[in-house]
Amino acid sequence: MEKRITAEIERYLQELLAVLEEEVNFEIEGGPGEGEIYINLTGNLFSLPEERPILTALEHLLRVSLHQKTGEECGIVIDVNGAIQRRRAELIRFALSTAESVRREHKQVRLNPMPSRERRTIHVTLANFPGVKSYSIGQSDSRLVVIEPDET
Repeated sequence: MEKRITAEIERYLQELLAVLEEEVNFEIEGGPGEGEIYINLTGNLFSLPEERPILTALEHLLRVSLHQKTGEECGIVIDVNGAIQRRRAELIRFALSTAESVRREHKQVRLNPMPSRERRTIHVTLANFPGVKSYSIGQSDSRLVVIEPDET
């Protein structure tokens, strides 16, 4: 990641976290060339994992600030105490297990509706899984993933 982007993110987060008056640290991974920037906030936070709309708004504000200061367009994911990473690991394990079952039983499985980031994790995980295919159906909050045998 470019040093100026990292420096801008660090400055922005330090100013914001100072307002919260809480003991918070952060780690920054990834960068513009890697698809998105992952920021993990760690420490004693005020229940942010349950407050995804707040984090989504913060991601948007940081993205806009970065663009104004650096001219870079970056995808940003803000996590709290690794909750998104843990959920991603759970989704990967679940997708692989479900795909194995679909392949073995030759039966389609429809998953519960989930956010686009989670659906993407399922699709990426199964992209090269032999004998199954995945796709999304439905609209907005009802959008879900279907995993079925690949007959080709």
